[in-house]
Amino acid sequence: MADLFALLSWSSSSLSAHRAASATASHNLANSNTSGFSRQRAQLEATLPADRLGGAFIGRGALLGGVSQARDQFLERQLPQALASSAYSGAKAQAMEGLTALDPDGGAGLTNALDAFFGSLRQLTQAPGDVGSRQAVLAQGRTVALAFNRAAQNVDGARDGLDTQLQANVARVNDLAQSLAALNKQVRIEQASGAVPNDLLDARLRVQDELVQLTGASVIPDDDGNANLQLPTGGALVNADLSATLSTQPDLANGGHLAVFLTPAGSSAAAQLGAGALGGSMGGALDARDGALATAEASLDTLAFDFANALNSAHQSGVGLDGVGGRDFFSAPAAATGAARGLAVDPGLLADPRRLGAATNAASLPGDGSNLFAIIQTEGAALSNGLDVFDGIAAAIATWGSAVDAARTAGARDEAVLDQLSALRESASGVSIDEEMIALTTSQRAYEAVLKVIQTTDEMLDTLLKLR
Repeated sequence: MADLFALLSWSSSSLSAHRAASATASHNLANSNTSGFSRQRAQLEATLPADRLGGAFIGRGALLGGVSQARDQFLERQLPQALASSAYSGAKAQAMEGLTALDPDGGAGLTNALDAFFGSLRQLTQAPGDVGSRQAVLAQGRTVALAFNRAAQNVDGARDGLDTQLQANVARVNDLAQSLAALNKQVRIEQASGAVPNDLLDARLRVQDELVQLTGASVIPDDDGNANLQLPTGGALVNADLSATLSTQPDLANGGHLAVFLTPAGSSAAAQLGAGALGGSMGGALDARDGALATAEASLDTLAFDFANALNSAHQSGVGLDGVGGRDFFSAPAAATGAARGLAVDPGLLADPRRLGAATNAASLPGDGSNLFAIIQTEGAALSNGLDVFDGIAAAIATWGSAVDAARTAGARDEAVLDQLSALRESASGVSIDEEMIALTTSQRAYEAVLKVIQTTDEMLDTLLKLR
């Protein structure tokens, strides 16, 4: 009779094991579309030690050895770098593709404005004293200035937009870093009890992946089960259950654009992160903002500054219909920085077109337009970069186009690598509905069989009791 009661006990533990297998398969099915969920497997084991009966060992049923995750650690170690690289190159390409001022079509606005301006100067040579023709020249000069203004505003607007995006990403990183630190603590507590908290591990991996995509941080696991994150230049973003804080401040050395600061956990001292300190999408956006976009802005400023000075120099040699010379055509900043955005036709000329210096000397007025030819010659004059204004615009457009193409190529390459690794992760860890349905049916049949064992054992006990 004792053996029959033991059989009931063993069957009860086996029933619990198969119930756990059914629950695990059901959990997988319920999360088949959950992002970041890894397939789980109930590990059933034979109960040890077996009982010895005479010269044989009689098994004692099954028990639940644990519930494991389907994770390929070889893949998991490669994914953070792939996530960071793809986010970096993708963000950089996206930031650069949003600029229209220097694309082959958008850049034509400057070229067309300059063509029209020099065309109006040639037209004025036919009637230098005509006020209407003078107004046309000033109107076309104003169009040139506005074209430079719009191009510079477009570039600076793109950089300002990246600042706004940076602020939102900093707030998101701080929230995620706190969440990761809290999850580290929860995972550590559960593991200390001997359990494997699979769903907590999945939740932590999702937060970890997003942080890596945003910051390019490296994942450094430790012996206590923590997932620590370190920024590319070595600053600790998350260390066990402690998290650092990111913040932004205007950088006057960079035109007032935002710089990122790191405040370590437990400290109040914020240190500015230098170039390359951030990877991922934040690093890619910063690289675009302070790299190619800043270079484009500087090129436009230098071009506008040099062109305005060359034209002013030629215009100062001429005199207006009032016999006065030495006037500027354009009013521009004293330095190249900000020249494109601040370029404008001199207000005095706009107010009185008679001041336009078309003549070489006052004695030959009003029909003298000889100084106009000197002004027109600035069309092909070499500027500080060794190119005339038209070739300078073409060079700026070509340089920008090459940079955008390079960013797109890098983005496509890194995305392809990430797609391949993500597909392999899904293959290794994702849920197959067909496979889980088979596992569910298998555990269901086993559960029913153990129930049959319990029913049979009960009948055997009843028979035995009746004999007595």
